[in-house]
Amino acid sequence: MAAVPFRPVRGVRLYETIVEQIAALVQDGHLASGDRFPPERKLQQRWRVSRPVLREAFRALEMQGLVESRPGGGRYLRAERIPSPAELKGPRLAADRQSLLHILEAREAIEVKAAALAAANASRGQLAAIGRPLRMLDTMTPDAYRRGDFNLEFHSAIARASGNPLLEQVALDLIGRFHEAGFEDLPDPDDWRSLRADHQPVYDAIAAGDPRAAANAMAAHFQAARRRL
Repeated sequence: MAAVPFRPVRGVRLYETIVEQIAALVQDGHLASGDRFPPERKLQQRWRVSRPVLREAFRALEMQGLVESRPGGGRYLRAERIPSPAELKGPRLAADRQSLLHILEAREAIEVKAAALAAANASRGQLAAIGRPLRMLDTMTPDAYRRGDFNLEFHSAIARASGNPLLEQVALDLIGRFHEAGFEDLPDPDDWRSLRADHQPVYDAIAAGDPRAAANAMAAHFQAARRRL
């Protein structure tokens, strides 16, 4: 594989791009079943991604038996074809469902409070950061949504606007765990336009400076997310 060109990975949902590139390498004959992948450090350099992102991609493949990870022995391809990220989505979410529910419960406890604090403390710049992903949905295509991460940006901006650095740290950690576990794959691409309606009440309450309304709107948002999951 030393001579195989690796294109730098860009975007927010990087693990999907890595899966797609591995699938292309297999399809083009650069990788065959039984081949060993290069060490993580080399793959990080070639794809220009962090170790957690790289491991997220391989985790999705290992769960389906497409890649075998041997302790101290590297990773090996165990398939003649790599499915698309969309094909991997269902089984991955099913396996992570209980973990997602636990993280969702913890997130709700933290982020309801974060929304109330953001309503009381958000600066003009922080409010603009919360509203930015909502504005992007006006012109965003379904494919652009899948390549980005609207939900992550929205909730992270609220955590940062809370004004409490400890609460922010816990919220961002839980948000990161949630997305690493695969929640970004849950919304059906055909339902992506409903995302604005799901998030707009939270933003409106924060922008109005109403902590109680912001907390209630965030709680309702998490109730909806729990039903979808």
